[in-house]
Amino acid sequence: MIRSILARQKPVYTALADPVLEQTEGKTLDSGYDFGEYRERVNRYIMEHRSDTLVIHKLTQNIPLSRGNYTELEHIFTCELGSKEDYAREFRDTPFGLLVRKVAKLDHDAAMQAFSKFINDELLNAKQIAFVQKIIHYIEQNGYVESKAVLIKPPFDQPILFTRLFDGKTGSELMETINSVKENAIHATA
Repeated sequence: MIRSILARQKPVYTALADPVLEQTEGKTLDSGYDFGEYRERVNRYIMEHRSDTLVIHKLTQNIPLSRGNYTELEHIFTCELGSKEDYAREFRDTPFGLLVRKVAKLDHDAAMQAFSKFINDELLNAKQIAFVQKIIHYIEQNGYVESKAVLIKPPFDQPILFTRLFDGKTGSELMETINSVKENAIHATA
């Protein structure tokens, strides 16, 4: 019975075109077929130049950028490795310094130095110091804390919320330090 149904069906013919196969050798593929090459070039460049490019070194060490440093990053990402359109397509409006921080991370010693006031503060209790250590670990892995909202989500929401763990003054000072680490990767100094 199945054979008789199949025998009665007419074949369906299609005319499919594969634009990749239609490309001639030596010509570059359309931007729709970039396959993330720009993102890979950027990531590879950042990792390969962590120690020998001053601006990347500054970002991994939490040293504020100068205007010249910021211009250098812009040139690397939008001229040397690709175009402004490539950058916008892959990273949208992510500031150059934050992108470097996401990829290259923040050095442990630099993170410890940024939060040394809190680690060395004899007035903080063990839970507060453990919370500061979580922040340091997070920043080392992610380069920065995006916003205060991150501090009320895991892993920061246990055992006590940030807002209950610190008094207003200490909490504000901690947020200022967190924000300054992020700002060092965004804004150029004079």
